[in-house]
Amino acid sequence: MEAMSLSPGDRQHARPRIWPLFLATFLSTYTFAVANISVPGVQASLGVNGSQTALMIGAYTVSFAAGLIICGRLGDRYGRRRLFRIGTASMIVTSLITAAAPNLGLLILGRLLQGVSAAITTPQILASVQAMLTGPARSRAIGMYSIVAGVGTIGGQILGGLINSLFPVEYGWRAAMLSIGLIAAIALVGTLWLRDTRSPNPEGLDVTGSIVVALTLFVLITGLTNASSVDPTHPWSEPLTLVSTLALLVLAVGGTFLLWQHIRGRALAQKPSVLPLHVIREPGVRIGVTLAAVFFCMLGGFMYNFAVLTQQGFGWSPLKGGIALLALAGSFVLASSFATRLHDLWGPKVLVIGAGVQSIGLAALAVLAFSPTSNDTFLWLFQICALFTGGGQGLMMGPLVSVVMNTVPTRVAGLTGGLVATGQQAGMGLGVATLSSFFTFASDHVPVRTAFGLTVTLTIAVSCLFGLLAMQLVRPVPGTAAGAAAEPA
Repeated sequence: MEAMSLSPGDRQHARPRIWPLFLATFLSTYTFAVANISVPGVQASLGVNGSQTALMIGAYTVSFAAGLIICGRLGDRYGRRRLFRIGTASMIVTSLITAAAPNLGLLILGRLLQGVSAAITTPQILASVQAMLTGPARSRAIGMYSIVAGVGTIGGQILGGLINSLFPVEYGWRAAMLSIGLIAAIALVGTLWLRDTRSPNPEGLDVTGSIVVALTLFVLITGLTNASSVDPTHPWSEPLTLVSTLALLVLAVGGTFLLWQHIRGRALAQKPSVLPLHVIREPGVRIGVTLAAVFFCMLGGFMYNFAVLTQQGFGWSPLKGGIALLALAGSFVLASSFATRLHDLWGPKVLVIGAGVQSIGLAALAVLAFSPTSNDTFLWLFQICALFTGGGQGLMMGPLVSVVMNTVPTRVAGLTGGLVATGQQAGMGLGVATLSSFFTFASDHVPVRTAFGLTVTLTIAVSCLFGLLAMQLVRPVPGTAAGAAAEPA
């Protein structure tokens, strides 16, 4: 690697500065979490209901997931720093749009554009790490990516709650949205010292496949988000919502079938494909991306539900609800910092152990939710449950991305980074559509604490599913353990 000075005009530096990449990693999940904690403020300020704010949450996830794969390929071809800069600059603009939105329609539009901005930025992160670093330094950086992504989700609840509480209710959520632009501005300045990379032999672009992928993900996550507005006991109470949800999900199934046929056809014709078969057939990639989706389904759903429980159920301020998560956040960071080293010793078993530790914490939390304690007592006892829940999540998320990235060559690092991030965003959308919808439905029929306890019990089942999937990596199919040889970037 050639040397470079600290001057913005001279891009070569012996030790690449990658902190802007980590800041953008934090931002990608922080943007989701800030919207979660700001839901009550948005509802009070704009006079909208829960299902309408769910659209505000989902809008970001929809456009984010839809654009990730194609933006990863564009970064491989045209330069990752260039795409990273475009994305962070766009994030600044979209934060201004969302903060100034006078109504729900413009807020949703701003969130859609914000998701596109994040989609441009995020795939470049892992691809740049893969290209600029080698050996232990690369492993540490990939592990740090996992930690920072999780911290963004949890930290968004805490920092977002603090910002919301510093201002009157009609302005708190707007200030929280502006904080997204501030973080993006710092990351953009950091690109002055970020080395540019691109694939020396990029996969050719597959325009048709890229459109099919984007549209399929768009209708899938939109359908899942729409599903949160359907009352399962009276589905025909809002026939338009039900019909549109079913239509979107049917379109998603059809899009998946068309995509598979397209991918197979491109492979037979030996033409570039948006999802090359040799990448998606890697067991480590398939299982790893699925694990990312399952993990963020749990994390996204839990954070959304906890914000609703504390602010709307208990009547706590956003600040108090955010502070309640400090023990969980600390446990997550501490466990994540050791997770990569534990993975070096135990391999993928650490993922299974993490799922077990999280399940213990969630089981204790379910018992607490069902108990007749006061809300303030719940706050203190929750800290004990949070130590296990956050610690388990740190062990699950810490080494997860390394499992995926170590199975692919550098030339498709942008694509793989896009796949991992797509799994994350699809998981968050799924968490809001399933776990959060279940919580909302249950809270209409039983006390809010009981509804939360039932939802946590359901989350335990999802945690067990994560553990079962991770066991497939403990007993790998041939090919999962083979790390890809590094290629020049």
